[in-house]
Amino acid sequence: MLTLERSFFERDPLTVSRELIGCELVAGDCAGIIVETEAYLAEGDEACHTFFRPSTREFMAGHAPGAAYIYLNYGMYWLLNALIKGGPGGDGFTLIRAVEPLHGIELMQERRHRSALHELCSGPGKLTQAFGIGGADHGSNLCEGPITFRKRLEPPEIVACARIGISRAAHFPWRFLLKGSPFVSVGPGKEKAAKKRAEDSRKKPQKQKNF
Repeated sequence: MLTLERSFFERDPLTVSRELIGCELVAGDCAGIIVETEAYLAEGDEACHTFFRPSTREFMAGHAPGAAYIYLNYGMYWLLNALIKGGPGGDGFTLIRAVEPLHGIELMQERRHRSALHELCSGPGKLTQAFGIGGADHGSNLCEGPITFRKRLEPPEIVACARIGISRAAHFPWRFLLKGSPFVSVGPGKEKAAKKRAEDSRKKPQKQKNF
């Protein structure tokens, strides 16, 4: 499969987030099919970092479409986003939320201290740990490496549902899933239960752990 070019990321975040489903995420010896993404808009989206982080607005202004925007969430795990910029529908980001592992599985299992395939990359923090993606990759060119996306072979069936893991603007149906995939973080219709689990978890003392 061919690596996605910069023009792929020069459209609106919702279109890019949809069309990344079924593409392949590659980092080093590890690769997998993207089965879940989430779109964030730079304007009018209270859940996007541009709404409350000047540093994110500076990043967007200073980087080309297809740059890796990587940040540490809750001080515990890295999240991988692609910068979407230059399209007629506005700028923003695509968060890579879940991946079906294909290659480098033993290395992923070692990094994650897990053996079950569906537990390796079924969440944005899990997949970065499995792929060895971290802060050093922030700002890198996703069209050249060391992290890249490869084009999907055929258009998959996609389900759109509410975003999760956020407290603002969570009702927007801007989370995209590969229909029927067992590798997604949270299945369609299960967002409320996932939100309650996350809230209960945050009430407990936080400890460093493998995600």
